[in-house]
Amino acid sequence: MGVTVSGVDDWLGDLDTLAERADKAFVPIMKRAGGNIKDDWSARWTAMPHSHIPHLVPVQALSYDVDPKTAPEYSVEVGVRAERKQARLASFIEFGTLTSRPHPAGMPALEAEAPRMAAYAEKISADLLEGRK
Repeated sequence: MGVTVSGVDDWLGDLDTLAERADKAFVPIMKRAGGNIKDDWSARWTAMPHSHIPHLVPVQALSYDVDPKTAPEYSVEVGVRAERKQARLASFIEFGTLTSRPHPAGMPALEAEAPRMAAYAEKISADLLEGRK
């Protein structure tokens, strides 16, 4: 009676190169997610009455930045560019004030993108572990 094991060496080799392959696979996912969140956020603010925030509504007012240095945790920061005119008003618009109701766009955009990003990350993770990427 005996046991035959095959493919373990290949799989261990895949695990040894996982970190380098993960960077190449996950950074594009984060860039896509950041772009989708930024576009959704901009569309939500564009749809609201915005005569008082003309410098925040254009898509150029929002930006995103992927931080690849956080591996194995990957992150993307999406928000209003600080150098834009009226940038300091963004939190008042997003969260409201005592006299103004909130116009949330950032969190709803994130909530809309999160399931898509998770599905992409799950697929890429499986591909990486199975040596397809």
